[in-house]
Amino acid sequence: MQKNQQMALRVLRRDEVQRRLGIARSTIYAYLNQRSATYRPEFPKPVYQGSAMGFIEQEVDEYVLGLMRARGS
Repeated sequence: MQKNQQMALRVLRRDEVQRRLGIARSTIYAYLNQRSATYRPEFPKPVYQGSAMGFIEQEVDEYVLGLMRARGS
């Protein structure tokens, strides 16, 4: 792949992110809510197309990699 060539971005719907991370819908909203005790500022921010919530796949993958680094492996 050439350096100037961009990767195709893919938007994952909320239910796909739930399946990938093994978490509930309410957990996603808690991770995004700054007033929640379980707020995670490093969690990927959603994008919206109309009322449909999605997440950039690369950002979700980077989040998972960050979890792996944090565990020390």
